[in-house]
Amino acid sequence: MSSTTPSRGSSRSNESIRVLFVDAGSTTAEAVKPVFEGEFGIDVTIASRTEDVLRSLETVDCVVSEIRPPAFDGLDVLRDVRKSAPGLPYIVFSEVRTAELVGEALSAGATDYLRADADDAGYWVLASRVATTVAHYQQRTDVDRSKAPDTDVLDGSCLLDESLRFVAVSTSYAELHGYDPEQLVGEPWAAVFADNSATELDDVVERVQSQGSAVGETTARSGDGRTFSALVSLASVTRKRYVCTVSDRGHRPTVAGGDNGTIGLERALARVETLFTTRFGDETSTVRDLCEAVVETIENENESAAVAIYLYDENVDALRRRAVTPRFDDAAVALPFDEESTAVWNAFVERKPALVADVHTGPKDPVRDPATARALVTPIGTHGVLVAGTLEGARPTPLDHAFVRLVGTTTGLALDRLDARRRLDACERRLEAATVSAERLDSTVELVRGVARVIGEAWTRDELETRICEQLVSSERYAFARIATLDEVDEEIRDRAWAGSEKRYLESLDSSVSVLVEQNEPMAGAIRTLESRVVRQMPTGPTDERWRQDAITRGYRSVVGVPLVFRERAYGGLTVYSERPSAFDETEREIFEALARWVAHAMHAIETRAALVGRGEVELEFDIRDRGIQFLEWARKTGCTVEFETVVSRPNGSIHGFFTTDGVSAETVLELANRSPSVAETRLVTSRGDEHLFECTYTEDSVVAHLLEYGVVPKAISTSEAGGHLVVSLPEHANVREFVDFFTRLYPDSTLVRRQDHEFVDEPSYGFRSELESALTAKQFEALETAFASGYFEIPRDTTGEETAEGLGISQPTFNNHLRMAQRKLLSMVFADETDRDE
Repeated sequence: MSSTTPSRGSSRSNESIRVLFVDAGSTTAEAVKPVFEGEFGIDVTIASRTEDVLRSLETVDCVVSEIRPPAFDGLDVLRDVRKSAPGLPYIVFSEVRTAELVGEALSAGATDYLRADADDAGYWVLASRVATTVAHYQQRTDVDRSKAPDTDVLDGSCLLDESLRFVAVSTSYAELHGYDPEQLVGEPWAAVFADNSATELDDVVERVQSQGSAVGETTARSGDGRTFSALVSLASVTRKRYVCTVSDRGHRPTVAGGDNGTIGLERALARVETLFTTRFGDETSTVRDLCEAVVETIENENESAAVAIYLYDENVDALRRRAVTPRFDDAAVALPFDEESTAVWNAFVERKPALVADVHTGPKDPVRDPATARALVTPIGTHGVLVAGTLEGARPTPLDHAFVRLVGTTTGLALDRLDARRRLDACERRLEAATVSAERLDSTVELVRGVARVIGEAWTRDELETRICEQLVSSERYAFARIATLDEVDEEIRDRAWAGSEKRYLESLDSSVSVLVEQNEPMAGAIRTLESRVVRQMPTGPTDERWRQDAITRGYRSVVGVPLVFRERAYGGLTVYSERPSAFDETEREIFEALARWVAHAMHAIETRAALVGRGEVELEFDIRDRGIQFLEWARKTGCTVEFETVVSRPNGSIHGFFTTDGVSAETVLELANRSPSVAETRLVTSRGDEHLFECTYTEDSVVAHLLEYGVVPKAISTSEAGGHLVVSLPEHANVREFVDFFTRLYPDSTLVRRQDHEFVDEPSYGFRSELESALTAKQFEALETAFASGYFEIPRDTTGEETAEGLGISQPTFNNHLRMAQRKLLSMVFADETDRDE
């Protein structure tokens, strides 16, 4: 931080620098005047017409004009000035760099170009550049150049093309390197730097290409071979144009009467910009690192400075200290919104600097007179405030305050860049996660489609299981799939199907379910507990689990095991292995659980179909005594007999059926049915003496529903006061022991009393039934079967068409239409010859 105030830039030290500001609208010039005149003592005259500008050239030391995209209205003025006063300093500036306008201005003879923000801080930099440029111009005109070869030109700008060759060069830039502007145009940029500066220049260019702008330090070279330490600022204005500013960082002699304060200000700001572009251009930069570097930089400019940075913390609604110099380490850690911190909060909320009279333990007591201020509180963009001043001794100068304000502005921009980078990183992470999620969704959709296709095409359980495993490993995400069941006789896991490249893995597994469960093997755990099991990181598990070690050896890194269960029926388990670590997260696990339920449902459907249309069956008869069987309970309560007649599955999934009673009134049965959890929508169809035919819907709690869920068709259920009998039919290849265990778990007081195997090789009725079901629509088959079961075809009829239609929930004309269509198709199948049927 400089400790001197700006003095007059002329060799005539008692006279102010006189600046002619070319501004058609006068708005920018009016904003600049308070800084130029109040802080630097520079007299500002405003002119908007060319003739006024030319008329004033004899009485001014410098002309300043602003570039306003998309066109530079003052270009003609600049050319006319150059004709009348070739050596008069003419500085152009803009808030935004525009390659075409910068190039035109420099080519037309502008002494220099400067980018300056449209605020007081930017105008301080502009005023500083004006002061040093005028001082150099006056030195050159007042002193014999042969006696002063090291005339101190400190800064200059130029425009480069995509190959880093000079397109336009300012007078200041050319003089800084000891050339005329025309000598440099077309030459490579590196020609004005030392041979050993290639690495530093390449680093600057690389950072510009990734960040848009960069600052670096290197060694520059003048036309006579002399070298000097230079600060290089390079900014991309388009893909094919760059604006370069070079500042002399050496301690060369200053001009007579030159202002060391303004020179120090620009150099200090250049060091701050270098700090931000070199130390905080990578992805590892943090807010704390940046804040600490800023206060360190300000302290380096003035060892007596007390500096602190406070950033807003929305969690506590306070400005919290993030960095501080040792001289200010007793400053408050947090500044809440209260009366004592009003100056700080005003600077933060209103985004305006505030002078304070004291900074002990924290900034307070706002003042208006800079001469009585101990410190300046300046906003850091929208992030917080920068406090800088002195605790004792000399008070900060206006130049010190200007430096702090500029550092605050630059720090705010750097924090904006860090925030933008964090948001960009977060956006990229979300995009990456969304991409992964989309890819996984595509893979999942394809997997589900494949499983659905297998379920729709498989005719037997063996085919279904084999093709499901093959479908799973066809995805690149999974390496091995296996379906197995539990043999409850010897308590061993039996493999039914597998797919993948390591069949030997199955051979290495212990088959004892108790051993595998103890070792946390996923298949055994899923089958035993009927809950999914997931191991996402196999290598980190216990080393004494043999199945895990064998899996790791074969390249597997994660596994999921899910039970195959449909309602009350368990069909074994499915395990899927992946070579990906951390596979099978919560979402993927839920997908496999859903697929397992789907596959189990398909197994149930296959077994039910086999029971209905199979060529063979196993007939089992049970003695039943359980109170959970409603028909048996009714018989015990009333002394009647109850006979199961038939069951029909409706298209909506409900189970429709008929039963008969004997020895009890219809009213009593209806009353019992209304209170029963096993039947619903019970109605009397017809009566013959004490024998009554009823129609009902069996609920999920009924014995009929439990049997159908398992894929078993009830053939007969008869109950009396003494007990009951149940006869069921299983597919010929069904696991009888498994079904018996299932049924006796549900109804423990039931006993298997008979088993009989049947073959239907010579009886075509099952095949005919299947053909009939295929020929009829679901509603036609339901109408035909219900009419037959309800006695509609009896003579006389046990039930009318209207009653049967009411039981089906349709109108009588609709029932009649379904029935007649079903009868026509049935009779066509019976009476048509084989040729007609084939057609």
